[in-house]
Amino acid sequence: MAAQQDRGRAEDAIFIADILLAQNKAKEAKGTATSATGSKFNVRWVEKDVEGRPLLKRNRSGETRKRASTTVVSVVSSEDATPFEEVPTVTQSNCSQQLFESEMQKLQNILTSADVQGPNNNPSTSTSWCLRQSVAQDEWRKARSYHINCLLSCNVVPEGSCSYCSSPAIIRCRDCMPQEWLCMDCDIHIHKKLTLHNRESCIEGIYKPIEPAVCCVKKDGRYTLVSQVCLLPTVRPVNLCSCDPANITESAGRAVILVCINGRYDLHMPNLQCRLCLAHWTPDMSDLIQSGYWPASVNADTLFSVDVFGTFEEMKTVAPSLSRQGFLRMLERRTCHFGRAGKIHGDVFQRSYMEYTFCQYQCEKMASVEHFTCPACTPSMLALCADGNRKLYRFRQSKGSEKPYFDGTFIAKDTDVHHFVDEIRSKMKSTAGRGLCGASQWSAARETARRASKLDEEGLEVVVCRHGMLLRALNMYRGEIFAYPLYLQKELQAATNGQFYCMDIACKYWPYIEKLAVSMLDLRPLLQMRPFLSVMHAKAHSTKCEIIWSGKNQEGAGTTAGEEVEMVNSYLSRCALTTKYMTKSARNDMLTVHAIGWNRQKKKCLHLALSSRRFLLLLEDLSSELGCPENIVHQWVHDVRQWATDGTRCDDDQSNLQKSIEQMFLGVHQKKASLYNQTDSNKIRHLRRRRLWEEKRKLFDTIKLYNEQVPDEERIVEEKVVSGLSVAGGDREAESVIWPWEVHSSESSNILTKKKIFDAYMSKVRHEEEKIIVMREMRQHCTYLKRMADNIRTVISEISSGRNRCLNEEGHRGLLCLLQKRLADVEEKFQVVCSSYRQALGPNASSLLEDGPEEMLEDHEEVDYESSDDSDFEGV
Repeated sequence: MAAQQDRGRAEDAIFIADILLAQNKAKEAKGTATSATGSKFNVRWVEKDVEGRPLLKRNRSGETRKRASTTVVSVVSSEDATPFEEVPTVTQSNCSQQLFESEMQKLQNILTSADVQGPNNNPSTSTSWCLRQSVAQDEWRKARSYHINCLLSCNVVPEGSCSYCSSPAIIRCRDCMPQEWLCMDCDIHIHKKLTLHNRESCIEGIYKPIEPAVCCVKKDGRYTLVSQVCLLPTVRPVNLCSCDPANITESAGRAVILVCINGRYDLHMPNLQCRLCLAHWTPDMSDLIQSGYWPASVNADTLFSVDVFGTFEEMKTVAPSLSRQGFLRMLERRTCHFGRAGKIHGDVFQRSYMEYTFCQYQCEKMASVEHFTCPACTPSMLALCADGNRKLYRFRQSKGSEKPYFDGTFIAKDTDVHHFVDEIRSKMKSTAGRGLCGASQWSAARETARRASKLDEEGLEVVVCRHGMLLRALNMYRGEIFAYPLYLQKELQAATNGQFYCMDIACKYWPYIEKLAVSMLDLRPLLQMRPFLSVMHAKAHSTKCEIIWSGKNQEGAGTTAGEEVEMVNSYLSRCALTTKYMTKSARNDMLTVHAIGWNRQKKKCLHLALSSRRFLLLLEDLSSELGCPENIVHQWVHDVRQWATDGTRCDDDQSNLQKSIEQMFLGVHQKKASLYNQTDSNKIRHLRRRRLWEEKRKLFDTIKLYNEQVPDEERIVEEKVVSGLSVAGGDREAESVIWPWEVHSSESSNILTKKKIFDAYMSKVRHEEEKIIVMREMRQHCTYLKRMADNIRTVISEISSGRNRCLNEEGHRGLLCLLQKRLADVEEKFQVVCSSYRQALGPNASSLLEDGPEEMLEDHEEVDYESSDDSDFEGV
């Protein structure tokens, strides 16, 4: 690109030089014509190189030299006739040699000084990505025919010998690579112990999968497949008896089914017996579990490999909508692919999997693993976010009487919740109907609801911390009523020491608690928390409600959005495709397993999430950045708060209409300005445009009603209001709307201008708070890991001194080993976390992490993490 521009400049310089020569020659020809009559001559200049040879001439005719992309500017002297004089055609017969050489020298200087480079070899990122994809596609297309030939050649059976002897190879086992070719004797000898290898026979020149219970023999000069007995691979005793090991014989015991990641195997239990002393051994349940198997029943007629459970759990965590039947059908297809046959019972797999998972949970619990605790929020949690998920319902037709494994672990017991709801209804009379706020009707903002006829559980109410860690949940049986989040708040308030309780209908929920706490004294400690309206849901509330309750306007909240529960609900909603058909206990257990898997992944990446929040820089002076004095900023912030909290209705109808007009105008303007910023779907925009049209119609109806009650000089000009709300007008037109009742001075402005300054002020203060909050959470994370390591060491010392009565000797030793492993994992995690935080905080990491929140708050007087009686919510 740069080279083309330089060449273009050079051509323009040559063209302008030709114009100057033509004009000079025209001027000389004009003077010659006045002095000599009829005398005309042409001078032809011949250019030569340094050796005296004539140079090739380029065509200077006007037809070929005309350049459409060049703007021709006539360069004439002041004594010429007009500045728009036509430029004569440039020929070598009317050129001045001196002027030509001068212009040529200037042109050479330009070309010499120009840094002409080749074409740019560094395309943009998008261009280079498209180029790489195109090149990769072309390479695959060129190699496709070769790959097809390679695939076809894989079907050819080569004539070779065994990898261990010189006999002809008739069996191929890719699990034994690189020694994959085997004769019939070597195959029997090797795969007698490696039972689970997937083999293929090469009889009759084709590959055919064979199961482990089949081997190849030679009869009548031909190779045939016959059945054989295969034993289950298990651990073996070191010494069966004191006799010579040569006297020990191995035989096949009872039949057993093994299900692993490659499908189903029909095998036999191994039996060991001494011919001399008749000592006998067959694997018991302990031997099977140590071998990596888990029984499908108490009799262990069917065994599941532990890797199957691990794979199923990982797949369910990554893809929650995966069904048990789909996973088992995949295993059955792999069974058929490797030449075996047989079905896998779904209910047996479900029961065995849940039993294994619950036993694993109990072992982890003894190893001090806390699944439903956030390390960064312990012991002081900033915010609890609660919301209901109506997609996690369950049909009433799915019945079952078995008791859940994880009863009350994550999902609260239904009996406790029903008792709490009945107690609330006995203390206070409920109000029917949904809650209204602004132009929105909130289905969750209600105190009563009817039960659905075809559903049992209608959903799940969950609570998370501000990092998205699941803490607690309960089943909803009557929709989203206030009693459900109240129960969760009561359960978690003392345990987490939470400061904010985030909800999407906080403006309706908090007055409900205040009214309920009058008659129920045990709920009064809940008022020590502060209400927090979710930031995105606040956009759908009224303007005054957003100013009072929105989380971005709460001191000490930082940049907490209060929408973290929505991310968790989007994950849990995908579980509803399978849980709605389960029994009550199976649904409870499966949702608990999903919650444990979600929290495990969150804890694994928690230090990375906190380190990424350290992008906040030191803010400049607020008054200089907002463009107004500091005292005016604080005064306008106070004015906006006072305007929002002033909910009293006056006896004068005009005053009430004035307040309504201001609120509706501000709400319509803000929603219209953020229409495209907050929506990415035409369907949602269409819905919001219809609501905006309704609110706008109500605004102008209120203006007409106001104009009918006031004199002509105090009426509102509707054209100015329309201009202020138009997109083309922008903020300046909206700020220029002056209401007739507003009294202005040099230090005052309308509510829209004050609201903009209020939002900017709150945003900057919240970002300043976030820096301190993140440092505190980093410090709590490190402290949590250190305290966890100390607790594990204490437990190890206690168990080493005295054995647990609930465990046998082997279990006791296993628990000690598990605790040692857990201690090593915690210490390693602590080193990784500290290294990540040091890198994020920079050279002052040690001093920042050592200082507590109290020391850090001394330098930030604007931040107040403790709730006080002077809070803005006390008067609401």
